[in-house]
Amino acid sequence: MRTIYNFNSIDLPGLDEVGGKGLALMQMTQANLPVPAGFVLAVGFFDPWMDQLRQQPAWDARLGSDEAELSRWSATLKSACHLLEFTIEMKSALSEALSGLAAATPAALYAVRSSSPEEDLEGASFAGGYETTLGVTTDSIELAVCHSFTSSFDERVLLYKREHGFTLDDRSIAVVVQQQVDANCAGVAFSINPLNNCFDEAVINANHGLGESVVSGEADPDYFVVDKLRSEIIETRIGGKQVITRLNKTGGTTREMHESPQQPALSSAQVLELTGLLEKVENYYKKPVDIEWAFSEGKFSLLQARPITTYLPLPAEMTTAPGQPKRLYANSTLIEQGLQDPISILGTDFLVYLLNIVGGPIAEGAIGPDGITFAAGGRYYMNISFAYMLGMKNAALAPGSLGDPRVTAILDGIDMKHYLGGQLPARLKSVRGKMMFKMLPMAGAVLSAYLRPGHILQKYQAALPGELRRIEAFSGGGFTLQACAVQLADLLSFFYGEYGIPMILAAQIAQQRIKDIFQGESTQVQDYLTNLGISLPGNKTTEMGEAMYALANSVELRRFGHADEFLEALENGTVTPDFARDWRNFLAEYGMRCPGEIDPAIARLSEQPGMFFDQLKHMATGIKESSSFFVEARARRESAYQALYTIALKKSKNKARSFEQYYKTWLTLGGFRETPKHYVRTVINLFRRQALSIGRQMVVAGRLDDPSQIFDLTIADIDRAVIEPDLNLRMLAKQGTILTDKTRKSKLVVRIIDSRGKIFYPPHRATENGELSGVPISPGIVRGRVKVLQYASEKKILPGEILVARATDPGWTPLFINAGGIVLEIGGALQHGAVVAREYGIPCVSGVDEATAILHDGQLVEVDGSNGIVRVIE
Repeated sequence: MRTIYNFNSIDLPGLDEVGGKGLALMQMTQANLPVPAGFVLAVGFFDPWMDQLRQQPAWDARLGSDEAELSRWSATLKSACHLLEFTIEMKSALSEALSGLAAATPAALYAVRSSSPEEDLEGASFAGGYETTLGVTTDSIELAVCHSFTSSFDERVLLYKREHGFTLDDRSIAVVVQQQVDANCAGVAFSINPLNNCFDEAVINANHGLGESVVSGEADPDYFVVDKLRSEIIETRIGGKQVITRLNKTGGTTREMHESPQQPALSSAQVLELTGLLEKVENYYKKPVDIEWAFSEGKFSLLQARPITTYLPLPAEMTTAPGQPKRLYANSTLIEQGLQDPISILGTDFLVYLLNIVGGPIAEGAIGPDGITFAAGGRYYMNISFAYMLGMKNAALAPGSLGDPRVTAILDGIDMKHYLGGQLPARLKSVRGKMMFKMLPMAGAVLSAYLRPGHILQKYQAALPGELRRIEAFSGGGFTLQACAVQLADLLSFFYGEYGIPMILAAQIAQQRIKDIFQGESTQVQDYLTNLGISLPGNKTTEMGEAMYALANSVELRRFGHADEFLEALENGTVTPDFARDWRNFLAEYGMRCPGEIDPAIARLSEQPGMFFDQLKHMATGIKESSSFFVEARARRESAYQALYTIALKKSKNKARSFEQYYKTWLTLGGFRETPKHYVRTVINLFRRQALSIGRQMVVAGRLDDPSQIFDLTIADIDRAVIEPDLNLRMLAKQGTILTDKTRKSKLVVRIIDSRGKIFYPPHRATENGELSGVPISPGIVRGRVKVLQYASEKKILPGEILVARATDPGWTPLFINAGGIVLEIGGALQHGAVVAREYGIPCVSGVDEATAILHDGQLVEVDGSNGIVRVIE
């Protein structure tokens, strides 16, 4: 095995031999890019040292260790590294490599950097994790190499590995030795804009001297943004450049204060030249990259290149070529469903069938990649460009986005002329011609529901048992999965086209008429209007919460301290019959609910009875002895109605009569808005069961390792597998999740994005000191301690705490019972978390940018749900 590779070696070694950094430098050297000469001490070079370390008693102690134990283990191994010495063979090989490098660059100094096989990869960069030594002399080379080797046992590296799914059961490291560039200026550059994800923009950071001051964050560097398509600098910000790192001619570096920080580190011409070099690297790797660069003696040098690991990739069907007409998209999965992470491959596939039904007859022909609404890459989107081109600025296919003022603010700040080029797909041109014709019957149904709400509700209730029998009778046996998907989606027609859309829109018309009566009134009156939506009859979300509340408040539940104890008693029949019946009835009706429930890959509540028991026990801690949470909520709604009626009566008797009539329609039909979603979740659960049944068959046949892998395949893959026994499902599953895995790694919040990857953010809002501004969602003012959650099961909410989250869906409902107030980053009045907050009468503010980063557990805050303000008290 070779232990040293020169950068200009003809045969490239494997990643496992020279690591990500070393391999990239060798690849770029082969591509004739300007890389200073150097070599890599391969993983095999350090075998003697690794053999010694494996003999240490602490070697195996790291496995399964907690953070404190890992820290102690790291310190022990790093101490052992300081005692390591170069063997004769290691000294000889290093000396020979240095001689070859010194012959090309006499009296040179060197830069010594780590190059781990796990570093600078597309999924994990380890940036800043390992140690670098600059200005290394020949006499100090061994010490610098040992320094980089030792850093592979640093605690921060080990924690990063664990967080990103790497194992700790073995260690490997290579080290790069490279000619040191005595830079006039240096820095980093990104081939896409890391702030807004735009593929067509490059970002450059620069400072005078070596790039260490930029990489380490010691100095505020110059900042340049370049439009790569037009080769034009579109933003320049001269940084403070407080310090400079200079190279000592005799070795090492010095840190000095910058005498002329206002002087740009690069001229405009140099910025564009560097951008051209950056594009060459990006084109070579065919993926976004960031580089470390240096400028010396009139030319640029590449010191490092690695894939950008935090950008958000776009599915191919959403991407337009550079310079071609761009499209603008709304991420409805986040805006409407409150889901940041992508859903499974199979879930995305099935979502297309559901969208065709949910959109009703108006959506016919408008669903798909060349339509207004489509699913791709684990999410569903609205094509805003196509909607505008159809004259549907306020497209009804994305109602959640219309209820989010932060989305509206984003769209108001976008010059739409950049996104309306090109032609509409022929399919959508046809839709436009038929749209009005299709809307007439629906408009008639809505008007009928509005004028006779009791009549349509009566008809719905009479027809409902038959529809529920259809759902219960579904088996899926003997059908292809595609046929199952079609049949399951068809089960929803009753809840959307026939009754759902007319009833929901009729209720919204009545609600708007009520708002018109009290337009311009005080904040108190606006709070009354919001409270009219609390605990409406027939609301499935409220009914689910009330059923959970009853179970949690049961004397029988209090008898049991642990889930295992309760489940055993339930199995043995020693739980009271009434409670056992209520438990089973709840799981039969609502057991298909869970956080992230639009994804069939997520385990349902009914599959995790122990977790459900724990939720109820925790909910019980916040239950008041005096009266029911939901009785109080309904009383608040009725109180708001009486207050508004009195105000309307003061205006005129006609106003009061109109308000009374509108409220009757709203009360009759308003709660139905959650019903269609409830049955969507029911159908998704049936699809999950069907998919898992096939998954178990594939495991028995040896074609999958776990039934849940079925969700990494498409419907077409699965149906094809039934007739092609040799189809490699494991390979298809691995290929299918490449994009969603990359998407999941990105932490960028995307409401609106274009077809060149550019993410648009809401405009910054000025606030008073100690205040966070958002959108008022559910009225009331409450103080409490913050509890920040990234996902629903992360931690428990204690009674009175303020739940702070990026976004929520109905699966978070159990947490809302104890919450004193709710603060959300994402979502308007129609997003699920907002709906549930209003249903339960909990003060809520949404649209609070970066709330999960700014606020932290234990802070005392005041949530003003009437005015959309969160005040930090402590």
